[in-house]
Amino acid sequence: MRDPLTPPGRTLLARAALAFYPRAWRARYGEEVLALLDESGDGLRALGSLAWRALPAWVWPPRHLYDGPARMRASLATVLMAWSMLAGLGLVFAQLTQFQGYRPPGHPLIARSYLIFDAALALSVLAVAAGGLPLWLLMLRRARREQRPRDTAYLLLPIAAPVLYWIILAVTVRLVPHAHGVSPWWFLAFTVLGFAAAATAAAGPGLALRRLRPRGPAVRLAATAAGLAVLAIDLAAVAAGVAAIGLHEWTPGYAGYHNGASLGVYLSLITVAGAVATVSAARGARVALAEPTC
Repeated sequence: MRDPLTPPGRTLLARAALAFYPRAWRARYGEEVLALLDESGDGLRALGSLAWRALPAWVWPPRHLYDGPARMRASLATVLMAWSMLAGLGLVFAQLTQFQGYRPPGHPLIARSYLIFDAALALSVLAVAAGGLPLWLLMLRRARREQRPRDTAYLLLPIAAPVLYWIILAVTVRLVPHAHGVSPWWFLAFTVLGFAAAATAAAGPGLALRRLRPRGPAVRLAATAAGLAVLAIDLAAVAAGVAAIGLHEWTPGYAGYHNGASLGVYLSLITVAGAVATVSAARGARVALAEPTC
């Protein structure tokens, strides 16, 4: 079914680039942007620029396009995706560091960073569960009551995607034995698959939020809890970064911790994901506190 917001006759690339934007943004600016692209010839550079600028539209949604509940829903969808990426990066960090027993003697800062990371990540997960579960149950009950199977499927993705990932992981590990667990290439494949599963799990509730448009105390609670969850996971990310830098400086003989490029990529990823999550969570929490009756 063709998107009614996209006029017929447009190029596939133009429609794909515009699809990255929130629906409210497309409803307000889609026609104008497509007209400008037609005038400019729909060049690849213009299309790439259009797609790239979709990120700020999600992180900093224009206030005039959304009422209070809509701004909180948009914030929750963005925060959930960024939080999932940060949690995934944190789990990769834990697997490659403290789970391997890397605690160099004479450098207690790394061990303390591990403790801070563990506590902050646990607090963040609890905040997500406590704040998000009531809203998730509310949407699930509504989707089932109104017989909306697509929305029900979206809401079940946070359960289905991790379960499917762990089944694939367990089966693959049994079929591909290795003297020391799994090879680095298999570990990389599992990591990429894990991030794909996390993104799928996060995208499901985000799509349900956009389609069901819930309002009321459950949305407000989720937006407020998202702020706490992001603060906690930001602290976990800082602790992981400190530990990674310490391992780079003090354990050059351990695995790949002497590789400055890998460290730079890791720090860049957690910085970007943390910034997106923080900005979006702050916007949603501010609306939740400013509009208690929405």
